[in-house]
Amino acid sequence: MREREELLREGGFTDKEKIIILAFEGNDTEQVYFEDFKETFKDTDLFNNDLIYLHLLKRPKSDTNSAPNHVFKKLKREAKDEYNFKSTDELWMVIDTDRWKNISEIILECKKQENMFVAVSNPCFEFWLLLHIKDINEYDADEQKLILKNGKTSKNSRTYVEKKIIEILGTYNKTKPQTEHFLPNIENAINQAKLLNNPEEEYPKELGSFVYKIVEKLKKH
Repeated sequence: MREREELLREGGFTDKEKIIILAFEGNDTEQVYFEDFKETFKDTDLFNNDLIYLHLLKRPKSDTNSAPNHVFKKLKREAKDEYNFKSTDELWMVIDTDRWKNISEIILECKKQENMFVAVSNPCFEFWLLLHIKDINEYDADEQKLILKNGKTSKNSRTYVEKKIIEILGTYNKTKPQTEHFLPNIENAINQAKLLNNPEEEYPKELGSFVYKIVEKLKKH
């Protein structure tokens, strides 16, 4: 087993008290978002740079298997099983509901581990992005149902949530999301996600995103 300190040295750190490792269902959007998040807020009160080393578990482009059980096994194998983590360290899976239906099983498996967690977005990570730039209450009930369904639109096979983002920004690219459109409004996303959160649910059954829970872990208190 490799030592936790070895991971910190690889990242250019040697004195972090807490490691948070993220594994993603997608190949690009989530990773770009969190990389830019760290760079944007590393010297601000939003990122606890004194205590936390945020490590992104990268998936090769050739690895196209994004099913949550695959992401779980990869995170456990390459992070938890490989490094001697402290009880305060955390490993988070960032996954969606719009493609996978066995999320309850993944949550159950994570509960069996000491420090593994799941941040689910319903219907997708793009909904978390939408919360940065739009008051979700401005959509009526019918529109919110369409967002939750997140079906493909005819134009370029965009999803409905992507279409909503494009209506606001004029453009959106999953592989190269322009995070400067979202990150300045991150508090809007946090506040809206909290309002949508049902504390009795382990993941959002209706519109919602638990990505805010990761962001709050990264914040200074």
